[in-house]
Amino acid sequence: MKIYLRLAAWVLAWFCAWPAWAEVAKPEFDRIFHDFEVTMLLIDPASGQIVDANLAAARFYGFEQARLRSMTIQQINTFTPQQVAAERQLAQTEGRNYFIFRHRLANNDVRTVEVFSRPFDFAGRKLLFSMVNDITPGRHRQQDLWHYQQRLEEMVEVQVREIERVKHQQMALALAGLLVQALVIAWLVISVRRRRSLERERETLLTSLQARNQELSRLGEVMAHHFQEPTRRLASFSQRLLAKSELARDEDSRLSLNFIHTESQRLSALVGDAQRYLALDKNQVSAAGVADCAAVLRQCIEDAGDTTAGADIVLHSPLPRLQMAEKSLRGLFAILFDNALRYRHPQRPLRIEVGASTKGQRAVFRVADNGSGIAPEYRSQVLGLFTRLVPSSVPGTGMGLALAYKITSLSGGDLHIEDGLDGGACIVFDLPLETLE
Repeated sequence: MKIYLRLAAWVLAWFCAWPAWAEVAKPEFDRIFHDFEVTMLLIDPASGQIVDANLAAARFYGFEQARLRSMTIQQINTFTPQQVAAERQLAQTEGRNYFIFRHRLANNDVRTVEVFSRPFDFAGRKLLFSMVNDITPGRHRQQDLWHYQQRLEEMVEVQVREIERVKHQQMALALAGLLVQALVIAWLVISVRRRRSLERERETLLTSLQARNQELSRLGEVMAHHFQEPTRRLASFSQRLLAKSELARDEDSRLSLNFIHTESQRLSALVGDAQRYLALDKNQVSAAGVADCAAVLRQCIEDAGDTTAGADIVLHSPLPRLQMAEKSLRGLFAILFDNALRYRHPQRPLRIEVGASTKGQRAVFRVADNGSGIAPEYRSQVLGLFTRLVPSSVPGTGMGLALAYKITSLSGGDLHIEDGLDGGACIVFDLPLETLE
């Protein structure tokens, strides 16, 4: 069959080889092309378009001739364009015009075919003249056919291996994804269990802490009550003893009784401040009520009475309205005024300035004085409980600034100390502004 194809190709080449004979030979070429019982195709080598196909090609492929003329060779050849190019390159290097391909028929059957192909000029147009022979039933014994058949099988094996490789790669990726997903799920499960365990521990700790706080609060109340009563009795009986004339005439007895009376009053003040400190945890510092800051400050100045004599107290306007219990605000400013009045400078008149500015939803207050001041290294220390920087002979419990700091903290703010007027102290703190609904 291969010799038969070569003979037909030689005859056609002879008709088309000489330009002078072209017009004369054209009817003979058409007759041979259309009537010959060999599958023949004319193909545009640039686009792969099937320019013409004979009746044998229509019978072999199962398409009508008109349908074949509207198709490209790529729609029939099952090889990829890269494989076709590689096969043509191999044939060119070996000087061959003989190919082995797999062509798909109209009924989707795939046939192994040998193709004898050469380029010719047809009426000034270069076309590829191809003759196709079905070799699916068996192999020829010629060495070149074995070579191309082997190449075909190798290419099929390459495709199969590539498909298997992609399949294995996809399986590996899927398994890796499942593994990652399993690890994430395991991590989430462990995290959820750990969180639940931590929440249970937190609830246990909170319950225990709440119980202990209640016990401490109750203990503080009981101790304050039991300490307060003896101090009142000490003060009362010392006064009664001082009233007796025979003891009053004795200097040593009078000094002792005065000392007992003074210390009992100091102890009573300490117990009272401790009660106030403990009570702050139960009271609502930032409550639903609204406090007028200016009115509260004027009331504090009025309550201070004679202690403000000679002091210049300046309230800088405007002073804001606060979302805070009025009782807590009044107690805070009373502490700060008492601290400034108590530790005034002995050589100059006392001056106190109170001003406020807004920062977001908070009001920042500055209560500055020109008193004796507080050294920078002690400004954090004096905010603690029972801390005093003056001799014990000076009245005071060391609880004032600690109370002010706690009131501010319970309102969600902060309190610290800066330089004041002429070496004095400036108490800076922030409180919540009135909420407008």
